[in-house]
Amino acid sequence: MTTWSKDTERVLARLKDFQRRTAEYVSRRFYLDTDTTDRFLVADEVGLGKTLVARGIIAQTIEHLKQIEDRIDIIYICSNTSIASQNVHRLNVSGFQEFIQPTRLSLLPLRIKGIRKNPENYVSLTPGTSFDLKSREGRVEERALIHQLLKGKLKKSGVSPAGFRRLLQCRVRDDSWSRRIKERIQPDEELAKKFEHSVINDSEFLRRIAEFCSKSRRRVLWNNPERLKLVAELRYRLAEISIDVLEPDLIILDEFQRFKNLLDKNNPESRLAQKLFGYPRVKVLLLSATPYKMLSLDHEQDDDHYPDFLKTLGFLFNDSESILDVIKGEIQAFRQSLFQIGSVNDSAISNARDDLQSRLLRVMCRTERVGKTHSLDAMLSESRDKPALRPDDLHEAVLSDKIASVIGARDIIEYWKSSPYLINFLRRYEFRHKLEEQCLDPGDELISALNANTNRLLRKDDIQSYNKVSPSNPRMRRLFSLTIDQGLWKILWIPPSMPYSTPEGPYADVKEVTKYLTFSAWNVVPDAIATLCSYEAERKMLSELPKKFYHDKLYEELRPLLRYARNADGRLAGMSVLILLYPSPTLADLVDPLLLSMIHGEKGPIPSDVLIEKTEKILKPHLDTLTEGTPDTGPEDQRWYWAAPALLDGNRFPNVLNWLVDETNGWRTISIEGHAERGDRFAEHLELFAKAMNKDFEPPLGRPPANLVKIISKVAVSAPGVCALRALRRQAPTLEWDTEALLHGAASISEGFRTLFNLPTSIALLRGDQTDSPYWQLALQHCFEGNIQSLLDEQGHCLVESLGVIDESASERVIAIGDAIGSSLSIRTSQLHLDEVRVNPEERKIELEPYSTRCRFALRFAELKDERGETFARADMVRDAFNSPFRPFVLASTSIGQEGLDFHTWCHSVIHWNLPSNPVDLEQREGRIHRYKGHAVRKNIALSYGLNELRNKWNRKGDPWQFMFESARSDRQPEADDLIPYWLYEVEGGARIERRVPVLAYSKDEARFHRLKKMLAVYRLVFGQPRQEDLLEYLAGRMDEEQLESSDLDKWRVVLEPPS
Repeated sequence: MTTWSKDTERVLARLKDFQRRTAEYVSRRFYLDTDTTDRFLVADEVGLGKTLVARGIIAQTIEHLKQIEDRIDIIYICSNTSIASQNVHRLNVSGFQEFIQPTRLSLLPLRIKGIRKNPENYVSLTPGTSFDLKSREGRVEERALIHQLLKGKLKKSGVSPAGFRRLLQCRVRDDSWSRRIKERIQPDEELAKKFEHSVINDSEFLRRIAEFCSKSRRRVLWNNPERLKLVAELRYRLAEISIDVLEPDLIILDEFQRFKNLLDKNNPESRLAQKLFGYPRVKVLLLSATPYKMLSLDHEQDDDHYPDFLKTLGFLFNDSESILDVIKGEIQAFRQSLFQIGSVNDSAISNARDDLQSRLLRVMCRTERVGKTHSLDAMLSESRDKPALRPDDLHEAVLSDKIASVIGARDIIEYWKSSPYLINFLRRYEFRHKLEEQCLDPGDELISALNANTNRLLRKDDIQSYNKVSPSNPRMRRLFSLTIDQGLWKILWIPPSMPYSTPEGPYADVKEVTKYLTFSAWNVVPDAIATLCSYEAERKMLSELPKKFYHDKLYEELRPLLRYARNADGRLAGMSVLILLYPSPTLADLVDPLLLSMIHGEKGPIPSDVLIEKTEKILKPHLDTLTEGTPDTGPEDQRWYWAAPALLDGNRFPNVLNWLVDETNGWRTISIEGHAERGDRFAEHLELFAKAMNKDFEPPLGRPPANLVKIISKVAVSAPGVCALRALRRQAPTLEWDTEALLHGAASISEGFRTLFNLPTSIALLRGDQTDSPYWQLALQHCFEGNIQSLLDEQGHCLVESLGVIDESASERVIAIGDAIGSSLSIRTSQLHLDEVRVNPEERKIELEPYSTRCRFALRFAELKDERGETFARADMVRDAFNSPFRPFVLASTSIGQEGLDFHTWCHSVIHWNLPSNPVDLEQREGRIHRYKGHAVRKNIALSYGLNELRNKWNRKGDPWQFMFESARSDRQPEADDLIPYWLYEVEGGARIERRVPVLAYSKDEARFHRLKKMLAVYRLVFGQPRQEDLLEYLAGRMDEEQLESSDLDKWRVVLEPPS
């Protein structure tokens, strides 16, 4: 067993046991074994933490090399910036050197100043911008850098400076290009010299540049093909020299199947990558759960499923033809034995399997869930919904088909199966373009068809008036039944897995809910899902208001209510807002809903009325002390509601006063309105609150309200500020209650809640027809009914690891968690665009008028845009919001580019809106939600180790979720590894990963799904373990029932888990 240094052991100790086993095995294969390899594939099943395994391998690599290398360069290559932003901080094991993330390889000279001086360097690249030179002009930054590097250096060789400037200008305007090339930049001097020599010393290349520049001194020669060739060659040479500067020691290719062309040495587009891979002594680590692509559903020949897998093995074995020939034979022998049960003996079967396993383990390993579950099903359940067709659906099919026929568009039956209101939503398709052309001079048939069916189109007037809009599609109707019809529109967050008190109000009505991740084959579907689900949720939220509102006027007429303003008489009107938002250390310290539930609950959560009763008993003596000597006659003084927490903290935590008045780092720096919106009086409200802490009231406080104890008790157990403070301290119990970092993090969260409660839809939902109740009390009641303390405790537990801050200082940890929760609460409403079809038969006119609708209940996984079309939230911010318990509750996406992204924190249901053509995509889709401490796992942990276990064993300090997971780990079977309980935790009747396939009645999808599952079994047979159901289904077509019943299916599982 290897003994590691303290730094390396610190990294490895953070890995789960199977992750560490993999990391140490790979390191052994790289550096210690007698037959070491330079290339290795970690093919752990989707969602098992391959990035963390890579982190362990990086730490070991650094330790192996630091004695013999002056500098160690780690290169991380992944398919897109979303994955990069999610993972790079997890991979940096040193902490002192941040990842360098140039937009492309040729820009590295601007980002690596001093790279030669660093003992360790981390560089993140994306292949589409670093290795792919199809866009031969590249980016303007690249060309400006090239101009800077060669400016004045080529004149002696006969190159016109003006012509060279025009050569690189390309499509940039004169004034913009002039500004660009005047910008002061400081590239690496040694690299600059190498680049200069590579151009000047190539006489033929220099001649071509000089010849072209002599022609382009006065203008850009747009149509001259030589221009593009010269620019591309200059970019390539700069990128090539940048690679030389890197001197890579370890290259990590994450989800490499997305850019597999880089592995092909015969592909001209992979020249730069091949130079990286060919660097002396470099190690290449491939990460992918789905390292090869099978043929599509239309290809059924058994012998032809694995050519892509063999190509991957070719790269891993350094293109050794002899080894590949042996592997081909071993795969063939194994597959033949698979179909000869009864005619071959057990030893032949075992030998075929073992030979293949042994060969593959030299260059790859794989850990899987299947073998760790009781039914060998990886804790996945399958629901083949069969949403029924209705007459309206068929009428829309007839209309869509009719219009497609008239305008000469291709058959759109697959679109119709996937989305309602095609004519409104198909904005980026051939259908739309042809319809636009026909609308310029419409024929009678088109006018007649549209005019007769306007009631089957999505009409702007209906949206504006909040009229009910039919889903008009079986799949959409099924999604409505899972979400809208289950009452999810009534709640503002997914209920916690372990409520401390009995859920009340709308949270009592929703049972076993989760978020839904939908994947479709067509780009139109995410827009339709986000639009129709969000519209219906918004319509229902507004339905109980006494006043009629219109869609485009809603945000103008239903203004935020939790604001810091002045009344007409000049008095500050927003002090009640502070009741919700203020993180009172005294209330957080004196009362804890979790402890009260443990003490006074019986078998489950404490009844909500008992929670308030016990809280009142705790707080009444403290409040009685405050109110002693106050008037017992006269009108009730409403100031007591916000004054009581201020007075309590003034007595017990006077340091909070400094945070209140600090203009640099205090509370006022957190509130956006505190220093942005006109008319805002946040600072003035804080000053008044600070005076209250010092018992400075003008006029003096009057008679306390009769319900003061009850209201302050509810604040103590459910106000966002207090609950946020309590939740953050669970993640940092060493911090004092009045630590500035704790207060800052809690205020960030409570400010997010203010944003949430100020949305017009939230106001409509909470207020309804209760116009006489103060809105802050309605918001407080919703928090109480929805177990906000339990919710924030659970989310805090999830974030401390997903943000990668578990090793940060306690102060940094709580600030990061607070900022993350606050940000997810504050995501703005998105706008999606669709078309209204207006038909005027008399004037023979058809107009397609675009208009927008709001989306928040459901979102498309993409950048979010406002009503002006400007981006206000990146796709990774949408992912973060979905990974919170708050809206959106439905996320709709195509399958493209999702590998490696997490969507599991509050979602354990995937809807395959359209079936993928390949089992790889099925595996990748479901892997988005079957991950570490996912929603289903936490629900089951709470069932087994919830409040009852906490009552009996927890020491009541720190994070209860950490204790529950540790308890589940210690109670598991001795032979189990850390897949249980962190990825798999089965409970009878508990939650499972849900595979939902809404197969339409009478469609071909039923047979397609059967074939897809069969292919998934075939896919896994070569290097993994099929689910038992899938394997049986596959073998059933090749063996009789008696053979199946008598066979030991474990013989057919190729196990590539790394040896201990």
